[in-house]
Amino acid sequence: MVGGPGGQPPYREPSAKSRGVKAAIIATVLALVVGGGAFAFYKLDPFNLFTAGPQAAEALPANAIFYVGVDLEPSAEQKVAALRFLNHFPAFREEVQIDDENADVRRRVFEEAAEDAEDPACAAISYDADIAPWIGGKFGVAGVAGPPGTEPDVMLAMEVTDRDAASVGLEKLRSCSDESEKDYGFAFTGDYAVLAETQALAEQFAASADDASLADDDDFNADMESLGDLGVATMWVDIAGSIDAFAPVAPGSDEMDFLKTAYQRGAATIRFSSDSLEVVTAIYGDTPSIDHGDNQIVDLPESTVFAMSEAGGGERLDASWDDIMSAAKEEAGADIETQISQFEAETGLALPEDLSTLLGDNIMVAVDSEGLTAAAIEAEDPSLFNAGVRFTTDPAALNAIYDKVLALVDADAQQSLPFVKRDADDGIVIATNDGYAERLADLDGGLGDSGEFQSVTDDAAGKEFVLFFNWDSVEEQILQAAENTGAPPDVIENLEPLRAFGITADVEGDYWISTYRLSVND
Repeated sequence: MVGGPGGQPPYREPSAKSRGVKAAIIATVLALVVGGGAFAFYKLDPFNLFTAGPQAAEALPANAIFYVGVDLEPSAEQKVAALRFLNHFPAFREEVQIDDENADVRRRVFEEAAEDAEDPACAAISYDADIAPWIGGKFGVAGVAGPPGTEPDVMLAMEVTDRDAASVGLEKLRSCSDESEKDYGFAFTGDYAVLAETQALAEQFAASADDASLADDDDFNADMESLGDLGVATMWVDIAGSIDAFAPVAPGSDEMDFLKTAYQRGAATIRFSSDSLEVVTAIYGDTPSIDHGDNQIVDLPESTVFAMSEAGGGERLDASWDDIMSAAKEEAGADIETQISQFEAETGLALPEDLSTLLGDNIMVAVDSEGLTAAAIEAEDPSLFNAGVRFTTDPAALNAIYDKVLALVDADAQQSLPFVKRDADDGIVIATNDGYAERLADLDGGLGDSGEFQSVTDDAAGKEFVLFFNWDSVEEQILQAAENTGAPPDVIENLEPLRAFGITADVEGDYWISTYRLSVND
């Protein structure tokens, strides 16, 4: 996808000071109370998906730079859908053994964590007596920027139903923490307890949330709304603030300013239906909208096993080229323009003009399930299976580029090229054999109407970018190959429910919205 949001803030090793202590505090409390501790929660929830909603943002300061919301009591609809989806997988059924949407997940998590705790003081803590009387269902972990030159402080907000009981229970939990973790502090704001590395920080964060919480922030709320219906997990990050907090490069550098302008904030949610898992991400930034036509992926043959298609790629490149060049100059230095000139002189190609032509109105890669057998793959003869690329724009302009590229290959090599080219009314096709080249040129299939495709995409024709993988169509071959290579039976058993996977992406207002969906067979 050309010009789409991407990149992550540079990573820096944590300071020797107490980054580990902060993480340990949060991990200890989560493990003992809400189940976020690595091993304990993994045993209960190996997919880490029983989490939801932005509600805990009410107890977090407005200057938080990242946030993960947790709700162990999601809506009944989402909880039922999550259980139905996850119970398709034997590993989940066997490990978690939760088939009732009314089950208290918190109790199960606490009991799992208590069994693994080594401190005798932990064994003396009773969920019914010491935890249940005050623990709520909503939690949030956040990072709050510290003074310049320091890394963010990590805090935890926990919903409580009784402050007095919570104070007693949290003191008991502290008693079974490691010595290095016993100094964490807690304070209260609204219906939440706020935990931090020290008592002073906990009181500071609680007071800040009282004055202005993350849930009151207009940008945060706009980011949440851009995701549509919130599911069982919600995450948010202030990209610009995180760069300032973590980047080893001094704020104000050209590279950092570019990133902060291009990608300012990000949000994500995870939601379920009974037969699919969906992750939606929204990036707020400077990604221009383009007027692309319908995505042609929907017209591929219904037998397509894999396809990736970009509509309006040429226009996207044109709109993004200046930013691409700015980023390239930061990476490679001012010499990038000289390098491009040398490339053009050696190849006869022109940048960005020829690249924009190749991306054109639509560019699409496709592989068909017909002929995709183990024997064909082992024969190492591409013509035995069906794969190809379709370029959609002015055929004359595309053929001119094709001739330039072909001229770079010597005559003998041209005779043995493992593909064929066909002209279409609106572009050209390069494929592994004549038959499939003709099918891509005609482009009159019904993939968009197939059940597998629709199980992982919505309005694919209207999206700028679409990726599709039909697991069902090659499941037998993949599982047989896995068995032949010695894959454990339980791994194969947990792959069998899969149906298809899809990604769609487009600009919606000020956001680049991407949807990732995995479907299973009922």
